Amino acid sequence: MEELRKFLSFNKGERIAIITILAVVLLLVLACVLHRPRVSLDEASLRNLDSLLALRNAAIEEQQQNATQNVVQQVMELTPFPFNPNTMTEEEGRRIGLTDRQIRNIINYRDKGGKFYSKSDLAKLYTITEEDFAQLEPFIVLPEVARRSTSNADSEKKPTQLEEAKPEEKKAIPIVDLNTVDSLTLVELPQIGPYTALRIIEFREKLGGFVDKEQLRDVKGMDEARFSAIEPYIHLGETETRKIDINRADFKTLVHHPYLNYEQVKRIFNQREKRGMIKNWGQLEALIKDDGEVNPLLEHYVKF
Repeated sequence: MEELRKFLSFNKGERIAIITILAVVLLLVLACVLHRPRVSLDEASLRNLDSLLALRNAAIEEQQQNATQNVVQQVMELTPFPFNPNTMTEEEGRRIGLTDRQIRNIINYRDKGGKFYSKSDLAKLYTITEEDFAQLEPFIVLPEVARRSTSNADSEKKPTQLEEAKPEEKKAIPIVDLNTVDSLTLVELPQIGPYTALRIIEFREKLGGFVDKEQLRDVKGMDEARFSAIEPYIHLGETETRKIDINRADFKTLVHHPYLNYEQVKRIFNQREKRGMIKNWGQLEALIKDDGEVNPLLEHYVKF
């Protein structure tokens, strides 16, 4: 009996080891009991995940757009006035706001025999960016520049007295429908160049069609002088606007509309996911008015 007692007795170190082993075993048993298979995401969770991803992507895109706008704003602002690039002096170039590099590029092009026959020729210079040309293009004045043929440059025919007396025929300015006109026709309007025409078309696509002439003022680069010049030549046909389903459209579609901002779209999505569908214009207007000005024309572009 004494020998059995000695066999079953443990010193302090052995007791600690035994307790530790028992604790580990107990933890393993509890882990097995409490472990549950991973639950798959239901449809509602997936929709919430999609919404969160859309919010994240839209935020990244908005940050990128803001960064681009900041870069553009840092560029020296041009102060153009009517000028002829075929005769422009260095002093005139500096008054316009051109850089020394741009001025040298223009003058070097002329010194090598180059001429600017059309406004778009200036945009071909590598130092003139698209943004620069968009500002300069309405102010470029190019009197008729004859293109000389290298084969018969010395055999130009002098105009007769009848030809000299004949008045120059001016091309009639077209009347255009804002909702159907193409960019090639838009450039025939006063003070509208290729880049401004492209911006009008792009804005029309984002908007879903024009319902009011005044919406042209929201186009980038459309100042009061340009709007006044083209206003007599534009009208609106009966083309229906493209409407967005406010309860089913994805985040990207909504946030890209010119009359909705990021915070307003977030509030629309929160309403849809937590409280239910938006039923009418009054409910939508009340929902988003705290996150920015609500353009009343937005009502023409949404459906419920």
